[in-house]
Amino acid sequence: MEKTEQIRLPSEGLHEIPAKASAFKARVVSLAAMMLAGPGVFAAWFLPGMLASFLAGNPKAAALLGANGWILVLKVLFPVMGSLGLLIAAGGLFSLYRRPLTYRFLRAAIAIVYPILAAYICIAWEAVFSILDANLELDGQKQDRATALLLWWHVSWPAIAAILYAAWLHVLMHSRSVYSAFTGEDGEPLKGDVILENIRTHGQEVHVRRSFYASSFIHLVIIIIIPWLLSYGGCVESYRVPKGSGTASVVMVGKMVKTTKSKKSKKNKRKHLVLRPNSSIIYEIPDLDDTEVDRAMEDQTQVTYQSMAMAGIARTGAMGKGGGTQGGWPEGMDDYKIRFIRLDHGGDGWNDGMDDSGSDINFLRAFAKSTGFKNIAAKSESHKIALLAKYSKDGFPPFVYLTGNGSMGSVSSSDRKILREYCLRGGMLIADAGSPSFHTTFIHFITQVFPDKPLIDISDDDVLYQMPYSFPNGAPAFWHHGGRRPLGIKHEGRWIVFYHPGDMNDAWKSPGYTDVTPEMRDAAMQLGINLVYYSFNQWDDAVAKARK
Repeated sequence: MEKTEQIRLPSEGLHEIPAKASAFKARVVSLAAMMLAGPGVFAAWFLPGMLASFLAGNPKAAALLGANGWILVLKVLFPVMGSLGLLIAAGGLFSLYRRPLTYRFLRAAIAIVYPILAAYICIAWEAVFSILDANLELDGQKQDRATALLLWWHVSWPAIAAILYAAWLHVLMHSRSVYSAFTGEDGEPLKGDVILENIRTHGQEVHVRRSFYASSFIHLVIIIIIPWLLSYGGCVESYRVPKGSGTASVVMVGKMVKTTKSKKSKKNKRKHLVLRPNSSIIYEIPDLDDTEVDRAMEDQTQVTYQSMAMAGIARTGAMGKGGGTQGGWPEGMDDYKIRFIRLDHGGDGWNDGMDDSGSDINFLRAFAKSTGFKNIAAKSESHKIALLAKYSKDGFPPFVYLTGNGSMGSVSSSDRKILREYCLRGGMLIADAGSPSFHTTFIHFITQVFPDKPLIDISDDDVLYQMPYSFPNGAPAFWHHGGRRPLGIKHEGRWIVFYHPGDMNDAWKSPGYTDVTPEMRDAAMQLGINLVYYSFNQWDDAVAKARK
C-alpha cells in the first residue's frame, strides 16, 4: 500500500539557520515591500486623469456615476491609495534597519492594502455594472455582460495583483527566519512556515493537492492567460521600404481622352418588386448608382486614361525621395519588401479581393511594373487593428487598407485609439467603399476615430492626384457607393486618411471577377500607386524625425 507523504515541520532547529541567510531574506522582504508602493503612486498620479478622460468621452455615464456618488468616492480613494503607497515605501525603507518596531510597522502598512484595494475593486464593479443596467453606450459601443466584465477586469486587475503580492509578503513576514532576523528570537515554526511547507510538499493529501494545482493551472491558462495573449494579437514583421534616393518629379502622366460610346462598367443592378406601380407613393428606395442624372453624367464622362512617359524624366525605378535617379527613400532598407496590409474589422467583406480575384496582388504587381521595385510580397496579408500598436517607430507600414461590402464590424475603443495613433505618427489609412452600407458605417467609424478632425473633400488639384500619375479632374468615380468625391482627413498638413466611396478595390480584381474596362482598371491602379507613393514619402519624413 502506497504511503501518504507527511509534512514534517521541526519544532526545533530553526535557530540553526545561518544568521546571514535570515538577514538576506529579511532584506529581500524589505525591498519587495518598497516595490509594492508603485501601484499606489500610479493610482494617485495617473488614475485621476484617466478617469477624467473616460468621463469626458462618455457624458451619460459620467452623469450616472456622479448621481450614484461613485465619482466622488473614487476621487477620495485615489489620493488615499497614493498615501498608502508612500507609507509602504517608508515602511520598507525603515525595515532595512531590522528592529521589532520596524517589523510591526511594515506588517501594519501592508495590512492596510487589503481593505483599500478591495474597496476600489468593489466600487469598480458597481460602477461598471450600473452603466450596463442603465443600458448606456461607452465610446459609442453598446455594452453587454461580456464587455462590462472585460472593462471591470481592465481597471481592476492591477489592484487584484497588488493584493496577491501583499498576501505573499505577509506569508514571508510570518516565517520564523524573517521574524528572527528582525527580533532575534528563535522558536517554533510560524504560520508562514506552515503555508510555505504545505505548498512545497503538497500537504498530507499529495495526489489531491497535485490534481488541484494542475486543474487550477489549466483553467488559468485557458480562461485568462490565452485570451490575454490573444488580445495582443501576436508579433509583426517590420515594414521595409526601398532604400535609395529618388525624384519627386512626375514620372508618368495620365491623359484624359473622351471616348465614344463604350461598354459601361457597372455592377449588376438589383431588381425591385413594386406592388402598386400607379401609386403616388414611391415604395422603391432609389439606388445611388441608378438615376437618370447619374446615367446622363456617366455618358458624358466616359473616359480613357492613357499613360505616357514625360520626355527627359526617368521612367522606371526613379520613384522616391531625395533627388537621386536610382529610386528609393533615404530612411528605407536595402532588403526591402513592399507589402499590402488589410485591416480586419470583422464586418462583411473586409477580405473582399483576397481570394482568387487577387485584387491586392494585382495591385502590387502593377506597382512593381510601374516603379521598378520588384521585391513585392507573394501574397496579401491582414491585420487586426490592434497589431498596429506592435510596430516600431521606424518599421510601421506606410499605409494600411480597409474595405467592406457590408456594415463594418464592432471596433473597440482601444482599437480606434490604436488606429488613431498609427495615423498621427506617420501612417496612412486608405479606405474604399464596396457598398452603400459600408459607406454609412465607415463615416460613423472614422468620425469616432478622429472626432476632432473633419472629413473633407479632396480637391482635384491636390498633390495626391499629381504624382507619379496626373489626374487633371481628380480621382475617377468608379461605382460611387457613397458619392463621387473622395474624402480625407489631414493632420499637420498631410493626409492621414484617404477614403474613396467608389470601390477601386473591385477594379483591381482579375478580369472575369468584375465588369470593368481595361481603361478603368488602369485608372484604379494608377490612383492606388499615387496613394502608396504619397504614403511612402510621409513615412520617410516620420521615420527621419523619429530617428533623430
